[in-house]
Amino acid sequence: MLALGLASASLSACGPGDDTADPIDPVRKYAALGDSYTAAPGIGSSNGDDGCLRSTNNYPHLLAARLDLALDDVSCSGATSEAVEGQQTNGVGVLDPQIEAVDANTEVITVGIGANDFNLIGRVVVNCVRLARTEPDGQPCTDLDALTGNSSVDSRLGEVEDHLVAVLEALRQRAPDAQILVVGYPQIFPATEACENLPLADGDVAFARAFNTGINAALSSAAKKADADYVDVFAATEGRDICGKDPWIAGAKVDGKGLVYHPYAPEQELVADLVAKALD
Repeated sequence: MLALGLASASLSACGPGDDTADPIDPVRKYAALGDSYTAAPGIGSSNGDDGCLRSTNNYPHLLAARLDLALDDVSCSGATSEAVEGQQTNGVGVLDPQIEAVDANTEVITVGIGANDFNLIGRVVVNCVRLARTEPDGQPCTDLDALTGNSSVDSRLGEVEDHLVAVLEALRQRAPDAQILVVGYPQIFPATEACENLPLADGDVAFARAFNTGINAALSSAAKKADADYVDVFAATEGRDICGKDPWIAGAKVDGKGLVYHPYAPEQELVADLVAKALD
C-alpha cells in the first residue's frame, strides 16, 4: 500500500502542463501461437496444466521478458495449423482455438506451426526411423512416400501453405494493427549423413532434409502472401541439427533438459534474438 501511495502522489504532483513528466509507454500485448517448437517442452518448468508442455523459458517468454511485452502464450505440443482457428484435443482435454488469444488490441503475434499437419514430422521421426531397422542401407521411407500420391510430403506441403495463408488472414482480421511474424523451423535434420541419435536409413537422410527445407519454404511463402514477416531460423542454425557437433535439437536420446526431437534451450534463446531483431 505504501508503494502505491507514493506512486500516486508522484503522479499527482505532475500537472497537465508539466513538461518534465516522463511519458508512460503502454505495454504491448503479445500473443504467441504455435506447436512444440514454440512450446519447447522439457527445457524448463511447465507453464499451465493443459497438457501442452509449454516451457516458461521458451522463446515467447524470453522475448516478453526482454521487451516488457504482455504475453499470452497459447503454443501447444502437438498443435496443427487447424488448432489456430479450431479446437485441439490432447491427453488433458479439449483446448480453445489459439486465435482466441488475439484481439484488436494485440500488437505482436508470432506463429510457428505446420510441421504436425498431416503428421509430416512424425513420418520422419517415427515412420522413417522404424523402417530403417529393416533396410538401413536403402531408402525405405523415400520409396514408401513415392507410393502415396496426393498424400506425399511434397503434395501435403502445398496444402500446409494454403492452411497457413488462411490462418494469417484470420489473424490479420482479428488484429488489424498487429505485427505478425511467422517463425520458421531450425535445421532439425542433417544434409548428408545420419547418426546414432538420428537412426535413419542412409537413403532417407535426403528425404528428411527435404521435409525440413520444404516446411520452411511453405511458411516463408505463406508469410509473403499474407503480408506477414518471416523469421528465418533455418539459416541461423547451420551445423546445429541433431547430428551436428553441438546440436541444438535433441535426437532419439536427450542430452540434458529437453524432449526427443525437440529444441534445446540455446535454440530458443537464438529464436528470441531473431524475433526481437525483426520486430518494428
